[in-house]
Amino acid sequence: MSEIPRYSVIVAAYHSDTVIPECLAALRRQNTTDFEVIVVNSSPTDETARIVRQDFPEVRLIESPVRLLPHAARNVGAAEARGALLVFTDADCRPEPNWLETLGKAANAGHEVVCGSIDLEGSGYFAKGVHLCKYSFRSPQLGAGPTTIAGTANACYSRKAWNHVGPFDGSRFAGDAMLSARAANAGLEPWFVPDAVVRHSYEGDFLGLLSERVERGGDYAEARMELESWSRVRAACYSMALPILPFVPLLRTARHALASRSLGTYLATLPLQFAGHLAWSLGEFPRHLRRALGKPAARRAVHGES
Repeated sequence: MSEIPRYSVIVAAYHSDTVIPECLAALRRQNTTDFEVIVVNSSPTDETARIVRQDFPEVRLIESPVRLLPHAARNVGAAEARGALLVFTDADCRPEPNWLETLGKAANAGHEVVCGSIDLEGSGYFAKGVHLCKYSFRSPQLGAGPTTIAGTANACYSRKAWNHVGPFDGSRFAGDAMLSARAANAGLEPWFVPDAVVRHSYEGDFLGLLSERVERGGDYAEARMELESWSRVRAACYSMALPILPFVPLLRTARHALASRSLGTYLATLPLQFAGHLAWSLGEFPRHLRRALGKPAARRAVHGES
């Protein structure tokens, strides 16, 4: 790898010992060697760090003595990165060999914020349903073009963009959505490149999915209201729309499924998708209600538990 690399790949790790070996092995298979890998680990046990040190000595390992939320960990990695392009992925993702080169070509074409596609690693009913619920808009079969959110499972920021609008809000899970919005407002609209693929695997169960969706929905609601300075009236109107909110992403996913030729999977997993979107909306509802009633938002500490 070069002394001053073109790419700095930053991976946040927390209890990642079962998934990070495949992620780092996939990074070793990249078509370019002009990159560094930085793992920011805040796991309370030693296993993740042991694997990185023992099996991937080329990786720069940064250990935090306290639990970091994912975007706080990414900020730590970005502060230590040397590359011209800051590239983010997750420990449970496996980038395809041309991933970095494809992101780099988009950056060379003038796109300061780039995000790639997220494909499913696995074939079970649960994995398919969760994947459509979360990432239908990141299918590799969709076309390239402007997008609203450069999610950090597969995102690339130029130094220009990062220095202008970064870092992430490390206290929120929706930090990538907020940073994407700030970039767009600054004229650096995120650009979707479907050929830059990472494959994402799923662990967990149905109750875990619902719990995560409730929490992330609430976090996103607070982030959006803060960023867009929502009025109490707007928050109240959104709260009253709760019964129809889960159907909006379902319709959007149907459009994506048609475009990506996965309508059969969409129909088969519809109940699971609906449950996920309903949980998200139920997470949003009390946050909007608090704003409508004029109560302050409950902020999560940067080093809080996930």
